[in-house]
Amino acid sequence: MDMQQQALVSIIMATYNGEKFIEAQLDSIVHQTYTNTEIIILDDGSTDNTRQILQRYASLYKNIQLIFNDTNLGYIKNFEKGCSIAKAAYVSFCDQDDVWDLDKTTILMQALGNATLVYCDDFLVNEKLQSLNRKHSDLKNLSSFDNCLYFATDNCVGGHNMIIKKEALQKMLPFPPIMPHDLWCAFNACFYSGIQYVDQPLVKWRQHGHNITTSSKTDAEKLAETRKRIALFYETCPPQFLTEKTVLKKLMKSYEGYSLSNNFLRMRLFFTHKKYLLGMKKKSEFRKILFCLKMFFKMRLHVA
Repeated sequence: MDMQQQALVSIIMATYNGEKFIEAQLDSIVHQTYTNTEIIILDDGSTDNTRQILQRYASLYKNIQLIFNDTNLGYIKNFEKGCSIAKAAYVSFCDQDDVWDLDKTTILMQALGNATLVYCDDFLVNEKLQSLNRKHSDLKNLSSFDNCLYFATDNCVGGHNMIIKKEALQKMLPFPPIMPHDLWCAFNACFYSGIQYVDQPLVKWRQHGHNITTSSKTDAEKLAETRKRIALFYETCPPQFLTEKTVLKKLMKSYEGYSLSNNFLRMRLFFTHKKYLLGMKKKSEFRKILFCLKMFFKMRLHVA
């Protein structure tokens, strides 16, 4: 790609008490081979040395813009605030503890084409950036997507590995607080020009105690959250996507509670639409059928 013809890309980074890992992430974004970037960093009230580190980098790199929030917004609203500040037609989200391949932005921009969103594979590493001998694609089926039902009960698109066109992103704001922003972006991208996948691991996705959490929510709380998400997906799905909207409506009904009719409806939906609802699962066809049968007895709770 001719550097003189590069479109501006906004890289939005949300930070909070990230002093342990943030310098490696910053080094990887300021040294991207794609040079026409603005780096918007929003700190959400860090009490460690994060702000001092950010100020040092901002003094060295003129394309860094720092915003220090007066109150803690939480990561979803922090990224949303960054989207409202971004000037570019293309937006990339950045966590504070990963490391990007230096060609990540270049490769994703070259692959984006007419798609609304592009994303890539990841290397899984420990907190010392040592390989765990796994890629994200070893855990889930990563591919290009053009149907929102893939994201009704699962997600494989991360904010850290995507670029999205701002024209579409603006229509997705505000981000709902009941789900991660990357899931919301991926679901909605399917209503525009879809999602393009790059089969290359371009991020070292750090797995550590601060970003791997065991949910303390009860099953009842998870069920209520799942209901709200599916209801919002149904409300958001445009009427011209009649098949998808009908499936989401039935799925919403099936998650209203445990009953013979709801359980049978849920099982039938997973059977009929397993291409989408189970599309990301690394399972054989036989195991997918077993999964569908289990839907008669339990609910798949979306807690990503």
